Amino acid sequence: MYSSISLASLLALLVSLVPYIAAQDTLFTVNCAPLTTQRSDPILVPGEASSHVHTIIGGTAFARTETNEDAVRAAGTTCDKSLDNSNYWIPQLYHQGEGGQFELVPMATASVYYLNRACDYAKDRTGCDYTQYARAPPKGLRMIAGDLKRRTYNDSDFRERAMSHVCLRANGQEDLHIADLPKEQCTRIRSQVFFPSCWDGENLDSKDHKSHMAYPALGDYNIGVCPESHPVGIFSVFFEFFYDTNAVRDFNRYVYAMGDTTGYGLHGDFINGWTDQEKLQKAMSTCTGSDGINSAGCSLKVNGETGQATRKDPETPAPDEDVGLDGPIKALPGDNPVSISSSPRHAGDWRRHTRHTRRSYNQR
Repeated sequence: MYSSISLASLLALLVSLVPYIAAQDTLFTVNCAPLTTQRSDPILVPGEASSHVHTIIGGTAFARTETNEDAVRAAGTTCDKSLDNSNYWIPQLYHQGEGGQFELVPMATASVYYLNRACDYAKDRTGCDYTQYARAPPKGLRMIAGDLKRRTYNDSDFRERAMSHVCLRANGQEDLHIADLPKEQCTRIRSQVFFPSCWDGENLDSKDHKSHMAYPALGDYNIGVCPESHPVGIFSVFFEFFYDTNAVRDFNRYVYAMGDTTGYGLHGDFINGWTDQEKLQKAMSTCTGSDGINSAGCSLKVNGETGQATRKDPETPAPDEDVGLDGPIKALPGDNPVSISSSPRHAGDWRRHTRHTRRSYNQR
């Protein structure tokens, strides 16, 4: 039996959807080529070797001792927005062969999305007005999302749902969206990290590199009203790293650099290296319309151009360590043991909750 709805109610429903539709459309994209692959993490262990290998994109100032000032002053970037000297990184993906050796899976490209998804805390606020813009990530912000030690999955935890994977399938097959690492043939694996969008308004970093940030209290991990403890909504930072897995046939043996075969330990790091905070703030209103970055007034343009994603070398050469770039290696760098989990897969659960709009953003 069909239910009826009055015209007034229908109009009210459509009006209520406008802010959400606007939220889906209000974004700009930073597309990046690889920068370096090395066992470094200037956020977690500055000046030292990190416990596992990362693949890094962005500003050429990346180094174990990189400061916020170094990032902004980088000589260049591998990303297509020349004002963005930020660094973004995730754990390197490997494939373990039957003989036990580890083959590095090449990271082909990456995309970073800046979205207008979060809003400031206010008493009794139940939703966001997406005709208003969140604040740009503050100058000097550093943050980490995810947990390298996680080997199980809790669908009710925003922090865990914010990490995910997509198996890009061949021959027009529908892509597989899941929380863990795929266990089937994929042309590419897309590793995805959605950073928390709510800031405490004071600290640019914290002891654990996480507690100064939070996910929304109302909504979902990727959209909504910020909590009172972290009242400032900033642009949501969401990135995708594309690993080229087309040649891999034994697809049950993927492992991240920290020894994680589940994929639940996926994590991401971000150092804000934008060189012009004012232009970054204006980008959400000037580079996100129907013409995107091609808009005449887009604030991200320098001399009429935004930039080009190009491979570059870091200004500080990578430490002399065999991380698998020249062929299979006997052990994961850092001697990380391979670990597994009996936690069930959650493809359906993750996809049911996701609000990443999956049309192509790469032209925006």
